[in-house]
Amino acid sequence: MSPPKQQSTVQLGKKLSWLLRHGAVEEGIAIQADGYVSVSEIQSHPRYAPFSLQKLQEIVAGDAKQRYTLRWNEERKCHEIRANQGHSLASVQGEACLERILDAEQVPLAVHGTYYRCWDAIKSKGLCRMQRNYVHFAVSDVGQTLSGFRSDSQVLVYLDVAKVLADHLPLFRSSNNVILCPGVDGFIDKTYFSRAVDRRTGKELTY
Repeated sequence: MSPPKQQSTVQLGKKLSWLLRHGAVEEGIAIQADGYVSVSEIQSHPRYAPFSLQKLQEIVAGDAKQRYTLRWNEERKCHEIRANQGHSLASVQGEACLERILDAEQVPLAVHGTYYRCWDAIKSKGLCRMQRNYVHFAVSDVGQTLSGFRSDSQVLVYLDVAKVLADHLPLFRSSNNVILCPGVDGFIDKTYFSRAVDRRTGKELTY
């Protein structure tokens, strides 16, 4: 019998992202309120044995969007890793590892990337955080590799940060510079949009 095929770094990265953002509780792996998970506990799980410390370091160093933080916890004497944002787990209280935004000058630009298939729903109900704890916004609309939205996004929705703060909606910055907002009951109403454009052409969209 031939040995099992090794998983690629991309495959492992996707598996790690799911575990740290969504699946730790389901997999019986302890996750702290700030999102950190013990590397040794990951490695002791039969499904995650390929995640050696070296492989995790490789995934973290090679991730262009800086999705992860890997650290040595001196108090607990162990390596820990977390996803910097994107959690759907209720047990992860994002405020524990996020910077609170209190002044619009701290965020000159916040933009959410989406698709035309979602545009009618967004115009009707606003931006939805879906299964995540927050709606994500990038701090730039230039370039292909941006933390905060996918590279193939078709529509860019710009957030009126000053209005969000004036209405006392919580706004945060993750350690990889993604702006996060829980909205109201999971939605950010279109009254908090400053503009929306077609990403390819730059044409203004009505909402």
